[in-house]
Amino acid sequence: MKKRKNNKFNLKVKILSGNWKGRSISFLDKNDLRPTKNIIKETLFNWIQGDVKDSTCLDLFAGSGSLGFEAASRGAKKVYLIDNDDDISAQLFLQKEELEANNVSIFTSCAQDFVKNLKENISLVFLDPPFSSTIINKIIYDLSISYYLVDKCKIYIEIPNKKNCEFLKNIPTNWELLKNKKSGEVSYLLFQHNISMV
Repeated sequence: MKKRKNNKFNLKVKILSGNWKGRSISFLDKNDLRPTKNIIKETLFNWIQGDVKDSTCLDLFAGSGSLGFEAASRGAKKVYLIDNDDDISAQLFLQKEELEANNVSIFTSCAQDFVKNLKENISLVFLDPPFSSTIINKIIYDLSISYYLVDKCKIYIEIPNKKNCEFLKNIPTNWELLKNKKSGEVSYLLFQHNISMV
């Protein structure tokens, strides 16, 4: 049997637009590391095209860094990439250096701990946790009681289709669902945090 080539560092995803359009991000081959598909990413950034420039962006389950680096490429003022895996964080740091992405900061941290210690206003959030995880409702709750989501902050979420209906029952009352689409087994949703509805 032919031995499988080790592709641990050879997996790549492209940046679609902005300063680094066409550049590739390398990411690790790890269980549950699932970069957002390009067709979904393109739709997402069409949805939020007026919200990215000069934003402060939080990518709480960064993984490949695809969403966070895309936002940085398109003019986000600050992008925080958070992952609790040391190897993934190290790889994200290598990509930051290769891109000379001075607007990107990387933290090895549990998403909940990072949100609880947040001390900066956030205008854009990406939530794409491992599909095998049950953390999504906990992190949404932590974000909903944070003082640091600005009014009209956009929150993007990816979940498995099969969890969509149950998931929507637990959304905070001041999070307005703006967009909701499906691609294959993935549901992807865009919410807006409205302080006036608290």
